[in-house]
Amino acid sequence: MNAQALRRLCVSGTTLSLIVMCHAAAQAAGESMTNEPPKHRDATALEANATGFFVNDRGDVLTARHVVQACQSIFLIKDGQVARAKIKAVSADADLAVITSSIKPFLAASFPKTGTVGGAQPVFTAGYEVLHHMPDRTSTMYNAVTRDQPTAATGTFTLMSSATNGASGSPVLDQAGLVVGLVTDRTQVSGEDPRAFVTRSGAAGYVVAVSAQTLKAFLAANQIPFNETDAAQLEPMQARAPRAATLEAGVLCGG
Repeated sequence: MNAQALRRLCVSGTTLSLIVMCHAAAQAAGESMTNEPPKHRDATALEANATGFFVNDRGDVLTARHVVQACQSIFLIKDGQVARAKIKAVSADADLAVITSSIKPFLAASFPKTGTVGGAQPVFTAGYEVLHHMPDRTSTMYNAVTRDQPTAATGTFTLMSSATNGASGSPVLDQAGLVVGLVTDRTQVSGEDPRAFVTRSGAAGYVVAVSAQTLKAFLAANQIPFNETDAAQLEPMQARAPRAATLEAGVLCGG
């Protein structure tokens, strides 16, 4: 296909595979897809339907298993870059998976080396798309509070959070900027028993997260490198939202 024919196809194309192909071709030619006519929907405008975060410099991304397990194709989105991704590891027990692509991170996450998340602890978590449209991102320190400690049986804990669709796979950052969990779903507190939780897609107010201990055990079992430290990654009054935005990538499930 010659360049002129490809350009005509890109201008009129709407399918995901065609959009990604056109974006890659434009990058190779040193062109910006934003120079195309307004009716063209370029790849950098694609919206992710879930989130993941980089765990090492190789580009491995940790996300929720349910985000990718039924996808015929997976794409990773990061700051205008779009790349096809593949599943590298899946947990049989927890809602966890690792995907990888050609995109390399500017910064990878750090997990706490010791200790665990506690109750009534201020934290930050938000999905990739929400973060990119957050007007006060540069000044937001916290937007959620932990409700309890991780349970021994499931390795999960709950947050009081207004997380919306697309938050699955988001990291939970503590006061030090360390990743203490990964969001997997929203929950609703039962009216009969405030200790009981019912996972439901339409619920809001409470969020389930997998603890850092479970995340690290999963990564280690699959020989995926990760960083752990007890050193603070942020100053006490430094915003957490920008760090989360740097760590995160958007996940787009195709088919």
